[in-house]
Amino acid sequence: MAEEASTTTSKNKESAVLTDGSLAVLAREVGAEKLNGLILSMYLNIPNTTIVKIANEASDMGLINASDNMRVETTQRLLLHWKRLRVNSKDKEKVKDLERALKEIGRGDIADVITDKHANHAELTADAFNS
Repeated sequence: MAEEASTTTSKNKESAVLTDGSLAVLAREVGAEKLNGLILSMYLNIPNTTIVKIANEASDMGLINASDNMRVETTQRLLLHWKRLRVNSKDKEKVKDLERALKEIGRGDIADVITDKHANHAELTADAFNS
């Protein structure tokens, strides 16, 4: 019985690159650059009304003149929302969608890090993007 429980747990274990912590690191890498967090969200097929709502909740003045921190927080909220939208999708599909969206916004370098970390079952860390 204990073996069944551990097997079930391992089957349902979330990919390390999709954990909330990994998505927070990703938000820091992408979100501070212009409006890349919003653009990434569009490529992840988050409904535009949801993107606008979350962006408006972040700042009354919009995100164009917002601080980097505000843009990162908004990107993080959007990535977590995307993860909730895709709760019934396989992790492999979510990782592929994330990689594709990053390449679409011109951040193939980040997509490559995600591919590597996913293959090694490792979470994203800030130092992974500094090399």
